Amino acid sequence: ITPRNKHVPSAHVGGGVRVGVGARLKHAAKPRSILQYKRLYFYSAVVLLGAYAASDYVPGLRAHVAGLQYAPSGVLTALLVVLVSAGAFFATPSGRAYVRFAWNCFIKPFLRRKPNGVDSSEHQNRLEAFYEGQADIYDETRKRLLRGRSTMLKLCAAQLAQFYPVRFANDFQVGRAGETVEDPSVLPSPPISPSILANSDKRYAWIDIGGGTGSNIELMNQFFPIRNFDKVYLVDITPSLCKVAQERFKRLGWSNVTVVCMDASKFAIPKEDGEDLEIALITMSYSLSMIESFYPIIDRLVSVLSPNGIFGVADFYVSPKRSSDPTRQHSWLMRWFWAVWFDLDNIYLHHSRRDYLEHKFKTIKTLNGKNLFVKPFVTIPYYVWIGAQQGAELTPLLDKAAEQMDSDSEEEQEENVEQSRPREVDFTAPDLSSSVLPHVSSDHVHGQGLRWRQPFDSALIPRFSTYIYAFAWEDPRVDLEFLDLTRRDKMLVITSGGCNALEYAAKVGPARIHCVDLNPCQNNMLELKLAGITALQYQDFWRLFGEGFLPNFSSVLDTHLSPYLSPYAYHFWKQTAGFKNLFKTGCSGLAIRVFQFVMRARGLQPVVTRMCEADTIEEQYDIWVNEVRPHFLSKWLIMLLNNDRFLWGSAYEYMVNTLDPIVKSTHLKTDNHFYYMPLMLKYNPQNAPAYLTPEGFAALQADSSRVDAFRIHTSTILDVLTKEVADGELTRVLLMDHLDWFSAEDAAAEIGAVHRKMEKGGRVYWRSAGKFPWYNSIFEEAGFE
Repeated sequence: ITPRNKHVPSAHVGGGVRVGVGARLKHAAKPRSILQYKRLYFYSAVVLLGAYAASDYVPGLRAHVAGLQYAPSGVLTALLVVLVSAGAFFATPSGRAYVRFAWNCFIKPFLRRKPNGVDSSEHQNRLEAFYEGQADIYDETRKRLLRGRSTMLKLCAAQLAQFYPVRFANDFQVGRAGETVEDPSVLPSPPISPSILANSDKRYAWIDIGGGTGSNIELMNQFFPIRNFDKVYLVDITPSLCKVAQERFKRLGWSNVTVVCMDASKFAIPKEDGEDLEIALITMSYSLSMIESFYPIIDRLVSVLSPNGIFGVADFYVSPKRSSDPTRQHSWLMRWFWAVWFDLDNIYLHHSRRDYLEHKFKTIKTLNGKNLFVKPFVTIPYYVWIGAQQGAELTPLLDKAAEQMDSDSEEEQEENVEQSRPREVDFTAPDLSSSVLPHVSSDHVHGQGLRWRQPFDSALIPRFSTYIYAFAWEDPRVDLEFLDLTRRDKMLVITSGGCNALEYAAKVGPARIHCVDLNPCQNNMLELKLAGITALQYQDFWRLFGEGFLPNFSSVLDTHLSPYLSPYAYHFWKQTAGFKNLFKTGCSGLAIRVFQFVMRARGLQPVVTRMCEADTIEEQYDIWVNEVRPHFLSKWLIMLLNNDRFLWGSAYEYMVNTLDPIVKSTHLKTDNHFYYMPLMLKYNPQNAPAYLTPEGFAALQADSSRVDAFRIHTSTILDVLTKEVADGELTRVLLMDHLDWFSAEDAAAEIGAVHRKMEKGGRVYWRSAGKFPWYNSIFEEAGFE
């Protein structure tokens, strides 16, 4: 519903929209063209196919039609379907737009001589000749081709909000005069001038280089409303595209957006806009690959972008033959084909452009994707990259802010600065040679994403396709009975699903929790949970980790979680964001899917639900023995589970020795969420890990030191102890059962390292599948009592 302001209806004059004061937005009724009746085309095709099929039974019909007597019926039928379908599609406005697109991109460039110079005027003439015939259909025909633009803008918006004042939010904004203003992402009315409702003295701007028709700027309004920027400059060298952009912003009424038609390498901020204007954001959406001389422009942008600013790029690319980032590697065919294909349209995909970009700036986030343009045959590689200035450390800014505080007492100033300063990281960087990617560090202005994750060898990434555990099987309540944890303790634990480490943080809050796992994906899971605690409301956090599914997770990943995820974790979750239930992912999810299949195949879902919701253990056990157990111990299921991926040994013995006592002695509904969740595919709000309860979640969010205590290491325990933990630092170490898989030599090396790193009086705990672990004696030999 539009606000009752007189200026609103006039904002949509000529836009095909009728607005009454206080009424809902409605599009003016337009007569439909015959070409828009797609059902007509469909039924026409059905009639023609029917007539053709009937021709087999009409004597002499085929003989009187030239050529029909020689063609098989199936071929002619397929040809007729293709012709009718193509005719129906290309008769529509959308179809005609793609015909023009194909003409201007694939045929017209070869029918006329193109300017071959490298100076600005020749480059402009070349681009104008390419776009002048399709400028008005550019946005419609590029939606499926230019993927990643929305992702890039959402990442930029989320990162900007960490440092720059968001004076206009998506729900409402209260200005200087106290009025509430609906946001244009919800209500398409012109924004109020930024100078009127500015809540901060900081003036900042956005430069969109190669912005074309301005669609990115309009789209950005949904994620970071344009009113937040004092100025927005769209810089493009193509006159026909700039004309479309000017008409767009005139229609929107955005007076703070300026379209500049010129070579980006020559652009400078107009003096009349003020010398205090800070360039907070620079974006290049599918334009870096079209610039002839890209080195000078990137060099120029280094001097233009604010030290606290963000640089966002989305573009096509091909990888080098060998890359230190395994997630961007392409086959030789893909590298060769797409480079040659796009070169025909003067689009240059050589990896040197991206390499130089990453050389001059630090990487905050990156996404290497494939656009399934024509499924499943045509996949076009593209990337999204978010970067920042090198050397923009957070500590000097905090020191500068401390010098400017003059209203508080000296003691209060010191206290405030100390609270805002990042905690000391007792970390010695491991020697990982060139395999460490050029990302921002944790002390960078935009280094929140490396708040927990420590640098590691990226060569580990292709070794693991997924995690083993989406949740932990070991009961941390038993650990806490014996750990005697305090706030001063410093722990080392195996990451696993991250549930146990979060339990210790929620219940006690140790000073340091080193989480170690060789599998990068396993640490990505813990990162996601920590980011969710930091950025989400409890209801959304519960839906994701308590019920296993959060609608629009991929978008939430960009807008809320991305600033707190490392580049590795963000890339992993963006590529795997299509899950329907988090608990059915990973190797543990494979086992859950097997059990769920058995329940569906045998119609056990209602029975299992009754067992999990039983009010007493006796009722629960009776259902298990008489109605569920015979199906779960069937021969074919045991044969399926006797698989090395499950690491269970004998599945029959495991299930009998584990499930029978569990169902007989623990109440699934109120006490044992470790088995309730896999059977029900969700946690019970009254029976969940501590970090998933409202009280535990509130404790972690309210006390940032509990979350800041985490350090996530992607390596072996021995390597982490040797290189990243000081002697005598640890007071508690939990090794779970992983020593069961070690040789005596490896166990002795790790246990010896644990002893060296432990404080006198520290304790080490482990679990084992054996009642008398063979490595107990090694602990005694290493000096443990």
